[in-house]
Amino acid sequence: MAGGQNLRVLMAAIRYPPAPGGAENHVREITNHLVERGNDVVVWTSDMQREHPFERMTEPHDVVEGVRVVRKRAYRLPEIIHYPVMPGQLEMLKTPADVLHAHSFGYAHTNLLALRKKLRGTPFVITPHYHPPETMQGGWARHQLRKVYDRVFADWVFEQADAILFNSRAERDSMAHHLHDLDRTTVIPNGLHTEVYENLPDPRPFREARGIEGPMLLYVGRMAVNKRLEIVINALPELLEEFPDIKLVIAGPDDGAGSQWEGLVDRLDLGDHVRFEGVLSEEDKMAAFTAADVFVLPSDWEAFGLVLLEAQVCGTPSLVADRGGPQEVIEDGSTGMVVPYGDDEAWRAALRDLLNDDGKRGRMGRAARERAMTQFDWPIIIDRIEEVYREAIGSA
Repeated sequence: MAGGQNLRVLMAAIRYPPAPGGAENHVREITNHLVERGNDVVVWTSDMQREHPFERMTEPHDVVEGVRVVRKRAYRLPEIIHYPVMPGQLEMLKTPADVLHAHSFGYAHTNLLALRKKLRGTPFVITPHYHPPETMQGGWARHQLRKVYDRVFADWVFEQADAILFNSRAERDSMAHHLHDLDRTTVIPNGLHTEVYENLPDPRPFREARGIEGPMLLYVGRMAVNKRLEIVINALPELLEEFPDIKLVIAGPDDGAGSQWEGLVDRLDLGDHVRFEGVLSEEDKMAAFTAADVFVLPSDWEAFGLVLLEAQVCGTPSLVADRGGPQEVIEDGSTGMVVPYGDDEAWRAALRDLLNDDGKRGRMGRAARERAMTQFDWPIIIDRIEEVYREAIGSA
Protein backbone atom coordinates (compact mmCIF):
# COMPACT_ATOMS: atom_id res chain seq x y z
CA MET A 1 0.00 0.00 0.00
CA ALA A 2 0.97 3.66 -0.07
CA GLY A 3 4.36 4.29 1.50
CA GLY A 4 4.69 0.59 2.34
CA GLN A 5 2.07 0.95 5.05
CA ASN A 6 -0.23 -2.01 5.67
CA LEU A 7 -3.87 -1.14 6.21
CA ARG A 8 -6.65 -2.32 8.48
CA VAL A 9 -9.56 -3.18 6.17
CA LEU A 10 -13.06 -3.91 7.43
CA MET A 11 -14.76 -6.01 4.75
CA ALA A 12 -18.53 -6.55 5.09
CA ALA A 13 -20.72 -8.96 3.12
CA ILE A 14 -24.13 -10.58 3.51
CA ARG A 15 -22.55 -14.06 3.29
CA TYR A 16 -19.02 -15.43 3.08
CA PRO A 17 -17.55 -18.83 2.15
CA PRO A 18 -18.08 -21.64 2.73
CA ALA A 19 -21.45 -20.13 1.82
CA PRO A 20 -21.66 -20.49 -1.98
CA GLY A 21 -22.10 -17.78 -4.59
CA GLY A 22 -20.27 -15.54 -7.04
CA ALA A 23 -20.30 -12.42 -4.85
CA GLU A 24 -19.19 -14.52 -1.88
CA ASN A 25 -16.21 -15.88 -3.80
CA HIS A 26 -15.40 -12.40 -5.10
CA VAL A 27 -15.12 -11.09 -1.53
CA ARG A 28 -13.02 -14.08 -0.49
CA GLU A 29 -10.55 -13.56 -3.33
CA ILE A 30 -10.09 -9.86 -2.60
CA THR A 31 -9.69 -10.57 1.10
CA ASN A 32 -7.17 -13.38 0.63
CA HIS A 33 -5.02 -11.34 -1.76
CA LEU A 34 -5.04 -8.31 0.54
CA VAL A 35 -3.96 -10.49 3.47
CA GLU A 36 -1.20 -12.07 1.36
CA ARG A 37 0.12 -8.55 0.76
CA GLY A 38 0.39 -7.95 4.49
CA ASN A 39 -2.82 -6.04 5.17
CA ASP A 40 -4.93 -6.67 8.27
CA VAL A 41 -8.39 -7.66 7.01
CA VAL A 42 -11.40 -8.73 9.04
CA VAL A 43 -14.62 -9.87 7.36
CA TRP A 44 -17.97 -9.11 8.98
CA THR A 45 -20.79 -11.28 7.71
CA SER A 46 -23.73 -13.46 8.75
CA ASP A 47 -24.05 -17.14 9.65
CA MET A 48 -26.28 -17.77 6.61
CA GLN A 49 -25.39 -20.68 4.38
CA ARG A 50 -28.23 -19.83 1.99
CA GLU A 51 -30.82 -17.10 1.80
CA HIS A 52 -33.32 -18.96 -0.46
CA PRO A 53 -34.32 -21.18 1.30
CA PHE A 54 -33.07 -19.66 4.55
CA GLU A 55 -30.40 -21.90 6.08
CA ARG A 56 -27.78 -21.27 8.74
CA MET A 57 -24.31 -22.75 8.97
CA THR A 58 -23.82 -25.58 11.42
CA GLU A 59 -20.22 -24.59 12.30
CA PRO A 60 -18.84 -21.16 13.27
CA HIS A 61 -16.20 -20.80 10.49
CA ASP A 62 -14.57 -17.86 12.28
CA VAL A 63 -11.32 -18.42 10.38
CA VAL A 64 -11.50 -19.16 6.64
CA GLU A 65 -8.26 -19.81 4.77
CA GLY A 66 -6.38 -17.90 7.46
CA VAL A 67 -8.70 -14.86 7.38
CA ARG A 68 -10.55 -13.64 10.49
CA VAL A 69 -14.31 -13.77 10.00
CA VAL A 70 -16.89 -12.30 12.39
CA ARG A 71 -20.22 -14.04 11.79
CA LYS A 72 -23.30 -12.53 13.38
CA ARG A 73 -26.49 -14.51 13.72
CA ALA A 74 -28.93 -13.78 10.91
CA TYR A 75 -32.65 -13.44 11.48
CA ARG A 76 -35.17 -13.43 8.69
CA LEU A 77 -38.11 -11.08 8.75
CA PRO A 78 -41.46 -12.77 8.03
CA GLU A 79 -41.62 -15.03 4.97
CA ILE A 80 -43.61 -12.51 2.96
CA ILE A 81 -40.70 -10.04 3.29
CA HIS A 82 -37.86 -12.57 3.36
CA TYR A 83 -35.23 -10.02 4.39
CA PRO A 84 -32.26 -11.02 6.59
CA VAL A 85 -30.99 -8.81 9.41
CA MET A 86 -27.99 -9.24 11.74
CA PRO A 87 -28.43 -7.04 14.86
CA GLY A 88 -24.94 -7.88 16.13
CA GLN A 89 -23.35 -6.03 13.23
CA LEU A 90 -23.91 -2.74 15.03
CA GLU A 91 -20.47 -3.42 16.49
CA MET A 92 -19.00 -2.51 13.10
CA LEU A 93 -19.60 1.14 13.96
CA LYS A 94 -16.66 1.06 16.39
CA THR A 95 -14.32 -1.66 15.02
CA PRO A 96 -10.89 -0.11 14.27
CA ALA A 97 -10.30 0.26 10.52
CA ASP A 98 -8.46 2.48 8.05
CA VAL A 99 -10.93 1.75 5.25
CA LEU A 100 -14.38 0.18 5.04
CA HIS A 101 -15.46 -1.97 2.08
CA ALA A 102 -19.10 -3.05 1.87
CA HIS A 103 -20.34 -5.61 -0.64
CA SER A 104 -23.93 -5.80 -1.94
CA PHE A 105 -26.67 -3.22 -2.22
CA GLY A 106 -29.65 -2.65 0.07
CA TYR A 107 -28.50 -4.80 2.98
CA ALA A 108 -28.15 -3.50 6.53
CA HIS A 109 -24.37 -3.95 6.69
CA THR A 110 -23.84 -1.54 3.78
CA ASN A 111 -26.17 1.00 5.37
CA LEU A 112 -24.33 0.71 8.69
CA LEU A 113 -20.95 1.39 7.10
CA ALA A 114 -22.44 4.38 5.29
CA LEU A 115 -23.63 5.63 8.69
CA ARG A 116 -20.16 5.10 10.13
CA LYS A 117 -18.67 7.17 7.32
CA LYS A 118 -21.17 9.94 8.08
CA LEU A 119 -20.51 9.86 11.83
CA ARG A 120 -16.79 9.13 11.99
CA GLY A 121 -15.41 9.92 8.53
CA THR A 122 -13.84 6.48 7.99
CA PRO A 123 -13.05 6.06 4.25
CA PHE A 124 -15.84 4.02 2.69
CA VAL A 125 -15.93 1.90 -0.50
CA ILE A 126 -18.96 0.05 -1.90
CA THR A 127 -19.14 -2.82 -4.39
CA PRO A 128 -22.90 -3.15 -5.03
CA HIS A 129 -23.08 -6.53 -6.84
CA TYR A 130 -26.28 -4.95 -8.10
CA HIS A 131 -29.47 -6.74 -9.10
CA PRO A 132 -32.30 -4.65 -10.58
CA PRO A 133 -35.53 -4.81 -8.54
CA GLU A 134 -37.34 -6.96 -11.09
CA THR A 135 -34.69 -9.71 -10.79
CA MET A 136 -34.88 -10.01 -7.00
CA GLN A 137 -36.00 -13.15 -5.25
CA GLY A 138 -38.65 -12.82 -2.57
CA GLY A 139 -42.35 -12.06 -2.39
CA TRP A 140 -44.50 -9.01 -3.03
CA ALA A 141 -43.66 -7.41 0.32
CA ARG A 142 -39.91 -7.60 -0.26
CA HIS A 143 -40.32 -5.91 -3.63
CA GLN A 144 -42.32 -3.14 -1.96
CA LEU A 145 -39.61 -2.81 0.67
CA ARG A 146 -37.04 -2.48 -2.10
CA LYS A 147 -39.05 0.30 -3.75
CA VAL A 148 -39.10 2.23 -0.48
CA TYR A 149 -35.37 1.68 0.02
CA ASP A 150 -34.55 2.84 -3.52
CA ARG A 151 -36.67 5.95 -3.13
CA VAL A 152 -35.69 6.97 0.41
CA PHE A 153 -32.28 5.56 1.35
CA ALA A 154 -30.23 4.43 -1.68
CA ASP A 155 -29.04 7.83 -2.87
CA TRP A 156 -27.95 8.79 0.66
CA VAL A 157 -25.93 5.57 1.04
CA PHE A 158 -24.05 6.16 -2.20
CA GLU A 159 -23.43 9.81 -1.33
CA GLN A 160 -21.41 8.64 1.68
CA ALA A 161 -19.08 6.48 -0.41
CA ASP A 162 -15.62 7.73 -1.32
CA ALA A 163 -15.55 5.17 -4.14
CA ILE A 164 -18.05 2.83 -5.79
CA LEU A 165 -16.67 -0.22 -7.59
CA PHE A 166 -18.57 -2.01 -10.33
CA ASN A 167 -17.74 -5.32 -11.95
CA SER A 168 -19.04 -4.18 -15.34
CA ARG A 169 -20.18 -1.08 -17.22
CA ALA A 170 -23.66 -2.58 -17.46
CA GLU A 171 -23.88 -2.78 -13.68
CA ARG A 172 -22.84 0.86 -13.35
CA ASP A 173 -25.28 1.98 -16.04
CA SER A 174 -28.13 0.14 -14.33
CA MET A 175 -27.52 2.21 -11.18
CA ALA A 176 -26.99 5.56 -12.88
CA HIS A 177 -30.17 6.98 -11.35
CA HIS A 178 -28.59 6.62 -7.89
CA LEU A 179 -25.16 8.00 -8.83
CA HIS A 180 -24.79 11.77 -8.78
CA ASP A 181 -20.99 11.81 -9.08
CA LEU A 182 -19.66 9.36 -11.66
CA ASP A 183 -16.10 10.47 -10.88
CA ARG A 184 -16.32 8.32 -7.75
CA THR A 185 -17.14 5.19 -9.77
CA THR A 186 -14.65 2.68 -11.16
CA VAL A 187 -15.22 -0.47 -13.22
CA ILE A 188 -12.95 -3.31 -12.06
CA PRO A 189 -13.78 -6.83 -13.31
CA ASN A 190 -13.53 -10.08 -11.41
CA GLY A 191 -10.30 -12.03 -11.53
CA LEU A 192 -8.87 -15.53 -11.92
CA HIS A 193 -6.06 -17.61 -10.48
CA THR A 194 -4.66 -18.08 -13.95
CA GLU A 195 -1.77 -20.21 -12.67
CA VAL A 196 -4.27 -22.89 -11.65
CA TYR A 197 -5.34 -23.26 -15.27
CA GLU A 198 -1.91 -23.61 -16.88
CA ASN A 199 -2.50 -27.34 -17.32
CA LEU A 200 -6.10 -28.33 -17.98
CA PRO A 201 -7.39 -31.80 -17.04
CA ASP A 202 -8.17 -34.54 -19.53
CA PRO A 203 -11.93 -34.23 -20.23
CA ARG A 204 -12.43 -37.92 -20.95
CA PRO A 205 -12.67 -39.24 -17.35
CA PHE A 206 -15.43 -36.77 -16.49
CA ARG A 207 -17.43 -37.77 -19.56
CA GLU A 208 -16.82 -41.50 -19.22
CA ALA A 209 -17.83 -41.57 -15.54
CA ARG A 210 -21.20 -40.08 -16.52
CA GLY A 211 -21.79 -41.92 -19.76
CA ILE A 212 -21.55 -38.77 -21.89
CA GLU A 213 -20.59 -39.62 -25.45
CA GLY A 214 -22.19 -36.82 -27.49
CA PRO A 215 -22.53 -33.04 -27.17
CA MET A 216 -22.38 -31.70 -23.63
CA LEU A 217 -23.98 -28.46 -22.45
CA LEU A 218 -22.93 -27.20 -19.02
CA TYR A 219 -24.37 -24.88 -16.40
CA VAL A 220 -22.44 -24.21 -13.17
CA GLY A 221 -23.89 -21.95 -10.51
CA ARG A 222 -26.67 -21.57 -8.00
CA MET A 223 -29.97 -23.17 -8.97
CA ALA A 224 -31.79 -19.87 -8.58
CA VAL A 225 -34.88 -18.40 -10.25
CA ASN A 226 -32.97 -15.52 -11.87
CA LYS A 227 -30.66 -17.93 -13.73
CA ARG A 228 -33.58 -18.88 -16.06
CA LEU A 229 -32.11 -22.23 -17.04
CA GLU A 230 -35.57 -23.41 -18.07
CA ILE A 231 -34.96 -21.79 -21.46
CA VAL A 232 -32.15 -24.29 -22.12
CA ILE A 233 -34.13 -27.23 -20.71
CA ASN A 234 -37.07 -26.29 -22.95
CA ALA A 235 -34.76 -26.25 -25.97
CA LEU A 236 -33.64 -29.86 -25.48
CA PRO A 237 -36.63 -31.72 -27.03
CA GLU A 238 -36.09 -30.01 -30.38
CA LEU A 239 -32.29 -30.32 -30.17
CA LEU A 240 -32.67 -34.04 -29.50
CA GLU A 241 -34.04 -34.48 -33.01
CA GLU A 242 -30.65 -33.43 -34.38
CA PHE A 243 -28.40 -34.47 -31.49
CA PRO A 244 -29.99 -37.60 -29.97
CA ASP A 245 -27.16 -38.13 -27.46
CA ILE A 246 -26.97 -34.55 -26.14
CA LYS A 247 -26.55 -34.07 -22.38
CA LEU A 248 -27.11 -31.03 -20.16
CA VAL A 249 -25.05 -31.08 -16.96
CA ILE A 250 -26.28 -28.82 -14.13
CA ALA A 251 -23.87 -28.31 -11.22
CA GLY A 252 -24.37 -26.14 -8.17
CA PRO A 253 -26.31 -25.71 -4.92
CA ASP A 254 -30.08 -25.44 -4.84
CA ASP A 255 -31.03 -21.84 -4.12
CA GLY A 256 -34.77 -22.20 -4.59
CA ALA A 257 -35.19 -23.30 -8.23
CA GLY A 258 -33.89 -26.87 -8.11
CA SER A 259 -37.29 -28.52 -7.72
CA GLN A 260 -38.73 -26.38 -10.54
CA TRP A 261 -35.98 -27.43 -12.95
CA GLU A 262 -36.23 -31.07 -11.91
CA GLY A 263 -40.00 -30.96 -12.38
CA LEU A 264 -39.61 -29.48 -15.86
CA VAL A 265 -37.12 -32.21 -16.78
CA ASP A 266 -39.63 -34.84 -15.63
CA ARG A 267 -42.53 -33.27 -17.53
CA LEU A 268 -40.49 -33.17 -20.74
CA ASP A 269 -39.26 -36.76 -20.19
CA LEU A 270 -35.61 -35.62 -20.30
CA GLY A 271 -34.31 -37.72 -17.44
CA ASP A 272 -31.78 -39.48 -19.68
CA HIS A 273 -30.43 -36.18 -21.00
CA VAL A 274 -30.12 -33.95 -17.93
CA ARG A 275 -27.78 -34.61 -15.01
CA PHE A 276 -28.04 -32.75 -11.70
CA GLU A 277 -24.57 -33.00 -10.18
CA GLY A 278 -24.94 -30.87 -7.04
CA VAL A 279 -21.85 -29.02 -5.89
CA LEU A 280 -18.72 -30.24 -7.65
CA SER A 281 -15.25 -30.29 -6.15
CA GLU A 282 -12.86 -27.75 -7.65
CA GLU A 283 -11.12 -30.58 -9.51
CA ASP A 284 -14.37 -31.93 -10.96
CA LYS A 285 -15.59 -28.44 -11.79
CA MET A 286 -12.52 -27.71 -13.87
CA ALA A 287 -12.91 -31.09 -15.55
CA ALA A 288 -16.56 -30.28 -16.31
CA PHE A 289 -15.63 -26.99 -17.97
CA THR A 290 -12.97 -28.74 -20.03
CA ALA A 291 -15.34 -31.55 -21.00
CA ALA A 292 -18.20 -29.27 -22.07
CA ASP A 293 -18.84 -28.22 -25.65
CA VAL A 294 -20.83 -25.13 -24.67
CA PHE A 295 -21.38 -23.30 -21.38
CA VAL A 296 -24.82 -21.69 -20.96
CA LEU A 297 -25.86 -18.73 -18.79
CA PRO A 298 -29.35 -17.44 -19.75
CA SER A 299 -29.79 -15.28 -16.58
CA ASP A 300 -32.14 -12.35 -16.49
CA TRP A 301 -29.31 -10.41 -14.82
CA GLU A 302 -25.71 -10.86 -13.77
CA ALA A 303 -23.60 -7.96 -12.54
CA PHE A 304 -20.60 -9.79 -14.03
CA GLY A 305 -20.77 -13.58 -14.20
CA LEU A 306 -17.56 -14.91 -12.63
CA VAL A 307 -18.35 -18.41 -13.82
CA LEU A 308 -17.87 -17.16 -17.39
CA LEU A 309 -14.21 -16.51 -16.68
CA GLU A 310 -13.85 -20.11 -15.49
CA ALA A 311 -15.48 -21.38 -18.67
CA GLN A 312 -13.31 -19.18 -20.87
CA VAL A 313 -10.02 -20.05 -19.21
CA CYS A 314 -10.87 -23.73 -19.77
CA GLY A 315 -11.34 -23.04 -23.48
CA THR A 316 -15.13 -23.43 -23.53
CA PRO A 317 -17.29 -21.06 -25.60
CA SER A 318 -20.28 -19.58 -23.79
CA LEU A 319 -23.84 -18.61 -24.65
CA VAL A 320 -25.13 -15.74 -22.52
CA ALA A 321 -28.21 -13.53 -22.40
CA ASP A 322 -27.92 -9.89 -23.43
CA ARG A 323 -28.55 -8.67 -19.89
CA GLY A 324 -25.97 -7.11 -17.60
CA GLY A 325 -22.28 -7.90 -17.35
CA PRO A 326 -22.01 -11.19 -19.29
CA GLN A 327 -22.23 -9.38 -22.63
CA GLU A 328 -18.98 -7.61 -21.61
CA VAL A 329 -17.26 -10.69 -20.21
CA ILE A 330 -18.00 -12.56 -23.46
CA GLU A 331 -16.85 -11.07 -26.77
CA ASP A 332 -19.80 -11.82 -29.03
CA GLY A 333 -18.72 -13.89 -32.03
CA SER A 334 -15.16 -14.28 -30.71
CA THR A 335 -15.24 -16.06 -27.33
CA GLY A 336 -18.92 -16.99 -27.35
CA MET A 337 -22.32 -15.69 -28.38
CA VAL A 338 -24.71 -13.16 -26.86
CA VAL A 339 -28.34 -14.23 -27.31
CA PRO A 340 -31.52 -12.17 -26.72
CA TYR A 341 -32.85 -12.80 -23.23
CA GLY A 342 -35.92 -15.02 -23.12
CA ASP A 343 -36.03 -15.64 -26.90
CA ASP A 344 -36.60 -19.40 -27.10
CA GLU A 345 -36.03 -19.64 -30.84
CA ALA A 346 -32.86 -17.57 -30.72
CA TRP A 347 -31.44 -19.81 -27.99
CA ARG A 348 -32.28 -22.98 -29.91
CA ALA A 349 -30.70 -21.53 -33.05
CA ALA A 350 -27.53 -20.47 -31.25
CA LEU A 351 -27.14 -23.85 -29.56
CA ARG A 352 -27.72 -25.62 -32.87
CA ASP A 353 -25.21 -23.33 -34.61
CA LEU A 354 -22.40 -24.04 -32.15
CA LEU A 355 -23.06 -27.76 -31.81
CA ASN A 356 -22.98 -28.16 -35.59
CA ASP A 357 -19.69 -26.31 -36.08
CA ASP A 358 -16.66 -27.91 -34.44
CA GLY A 359 -14.38 -25.37 -36.09
CA LYS A 360 -16.24 -22.37 -34.68
CA ARG A 361 -16.29 -23.87 -31.19
CA GLY A 362 -12.56 -24.53 -31.41
CA ARG A 363 -11.75 -20.99 -32.53
CA MET A 364 -13.96 -19.48 -29.85
CA GLY A 365 -12.50 -21.72 -27.17
CA ARG A 366 -8.92 -20.77 -28.04
CA ALA A 367 -9.76 -17.06 -28.12
CA ALA A 368 -11.63 -17.35 -24.82
CA ARG A 369 -8.70 -19.00 -23.08
CA GLU A 370 -6.22 -16.45 -24.39
CA ARG A 371 -8.39 -13.53 -23.23
CA ALA A 372 -8.99 -14.98 -19.77
CA MET A 373 -5.32 -15.79 -19.17
CA THR A 374 -4.05 -12.34 -20.16
CA GLN A 375 -6.71 -9.90 -18.90
CA PHE A 376 -8.16 -11.28 -15.68
CA ASP A 377 -5.23 -12.36 -13.49
CA TRP A 378 -6.02 -11.56 -9.83
CA PRO A 379 -2.82 -9.58 -9.03
CA ILE A 380 -3.79 -7.08 -11.75
CA ILE A 381 -7.25 -6.72 -10.24
CA ILE A 382 -5.96 -6.31 -6.66
CA ASP A 383 -3.50 -3.60 -7.76
CA ARG A 384 -6.46 -1.56 -8.96
CA ILE A 385 -8.48 -2.13 -5.78
CA GLU A 386 -5.54 -1.09 -3.61
CA GLU A 387 -5.24 2.07 -5.68
CA VAL A 388 -8.92 2.83 -4.96
CA TYR A 389 -8.25 2.38 -1.22
CA ARG A 390 -5.30 4.78 -1.42
CA GLU A 391 -7.38 7.41 -3.17
CA ALA A 392 -10.27 6.99 -0.70
CA ILE A 393 -7.93 7.47 2.25
CA GLY A 394 -6.35 10.46 0.57
CA SER A 395 -9.68 12.13 -0.15
CA ALA A 396 -10.95 11.47 3.37
